[in-house]
Amino acid sequence: MAKKIIVLDPGHGGKDPGAVGNDLLEKEITLMVARKVAKRLGNYDVTVRLTRDDDTFLSLDTRATFANNLRADYFLSIHVNAGGGTGFESFIYNGPVNSVTGNLRTALHQTITTFVKSYGIVDRGEKKANFAVLRQTNMPACLIEILFIDTAKDAAFLKDDEFMRGMSDAITAGLVRILNLAAVTPEPQPEPTQPSTPVWNPQGEIQKLIDAGVIFNNHPVDAPVTWGEFAAVINRLLNSNKQ
Repeated sequence: MAKKIIVLDPGHGGKDPGAVGNDLLEKEITLMVARKVAKRLGNYDVTVRLTRDDDTFLSLDTRATFANNLRADYFLSIHVNAGGGTGFESFIYNGPVNSVTGNLRTALHQTITTFVKSYGIVDRGEKKANFAVLRQTNMPACLIEILFIDTAKDAAFLKDDEFMRGMSDAITAGLVRILNLAAVTPEPQPEPTQPSTPVWNPQGEIQKLIDAGVIFNNHPVDAPVTWGEFAAVINRLLNSNKQ
């Protein structure tokens, strides 16, 4: 069975910074979140593709076409809001959509809002809009707006590493939930083998010298050796090296 495909769409990029406020750029936040979610989804049986994985400008048509060509199972566009408000909201297309699109968005929205509400952040609700990436994609699609970049309170959360990790976790959990993704079971690693300790075989060592013609007769391993016998062995070794 083929893996499901999720397309993550970090909003804006390149010459289009998106919303700007409080020393933050929307294009940087959306890419950061998309990368974090993609990394977390690596623990599940799913293929994840990003419309952009660097600071590149892409048209809205290009983003939708990218997902359509992949025949993705789900499209999630990630954005940061502006305009002086506060809170989190999500969108689906305001034209004809099937019930699956709405149901999946609701489940995803609920998972994310459970997280943001734990920080006292407002849930602005499930909305509809005529956004191109929602209108032109052929699969269920959702666009999320993560807080307001130009509101100081929201911007403080956007700058907080712990909050952004939690937001990425929540988005991931929502995608896992709505697509019923199975966790990947790591393949068991073989136990490292310890090198075996050589077993000393004194009689075997003597036999090697007999086979090599260095000593003659079968000498007991505990027999004493005279200087004459020792010299004979050394001389035979020296003579064998000269041949």
